[in-house]
Amino acid sequence: MKLILINPRNRVSLYGDYLWEPLALAYVAAATPGHWDVELIDEQCEGARDYRNVEADLVGLTAFTTQATRAYQIASEFRSRGIPVVMGGIHASLVPDEAAQYADALFIGECEAKWPDVIADVEQGRLAKRYDGGTTGGALLNPDRKIFRKYRYEYVSAQTSRGCPMDCSFCSVTVFNGRLFRMREVEEVVAEIAAIPDRDI
Repeated sequence: MKLILINPRNRVSLYGDYLWEPLALAYVAAATPGHWDVELIDEQCEGARDYRNVEADLVGLTAFTTQATRAYQIASEFRSRGIPVVMGGIHASLVPDEAAQYADALFIGECEAKWPDVIADVEQGRLAKRYDGGTTGGALLNPDRKIFRKYRYEYVSAQTSRGCPMDCSFCSVTVFNGRLFRMREVEEVVAEIAAIPDRDI
């Protein structure tokens, strides 16, 4: 079965004109069972495109708020052909009532614990309207960077921790990742960085 992960065009980038790997989607790929074929379409690299000829059994969309309008357009294209769309990321997690109008299912929070449930439900034809991944509360997966090979990125990133103990009123990190500050084992981080061929990390 085929999973298409899409990073919608973002005209208001936090990083200027630089291209950064959408690391969150690599975590989704890592949490997807191995018998699925996973492909990334990154509109930051190739621009907004037409999806009428793109076939999939499931589409996964992520979005910051600045990407939400484009994400909704993409979702509509696939849903009009009966291809189910799951939307996750910070925007869907913080304004789920809005996002639910444009997707078949929402994925709230982090993917590691519950994403395999989404896949199992798709395989059995019983996709729920909402899945709550919460915070992992345990070991973090290594991202599956194979999905990035088709593109050339200027910068890559590696996650060493999640969450923040502060809870600043202006910040979305605590709302999304919780106040539980989780650090990866140093050896895991070193091994991941050593396996990345790029030197700008």
